[in-house]
Amino acid sequence: MEVDLQAVCRVFEDLLNGSMLREQADRWAYAVVVQEEETGIVTYLPPFERERIWAGVMYLYGINTMKAPNEYLHSNDDIREAMMAILCGSDDELAGDDSASLGAAVATLGRK
Repeated sequence: MEVDLQAVCRVFEDLLNGSMLREQADRWAYAVVVQEEETGIVTYLPPFERERIWAGVMYLYGINTMKAPNEYLHSNDDIREAMMAILCGSDDELAGDDSASLGAAVATLGRK
């Protein structure tokens, strides 16, 4: 299984723009976690972003957790902030030409 930084970003984006349900995002992340834990065969692309990719996957795993009936533990604002912190982290800029557009897209998601 291959997981790249852009795939994780797309799951966050789809979640925030409403094109993916929280349950679907959780199941996607669960599949990555199970693959990693059971086989240890997950390829992270780019390899030097493994920790950032894994942090995104782990945040999404359980994103459908409820704190009360009809109330999710994490708000859309929480998700947006996590996406910014994880995927547009302060350590290094994202590799590739899409880093500026990724940051701009993240800043505008879910503000409807």
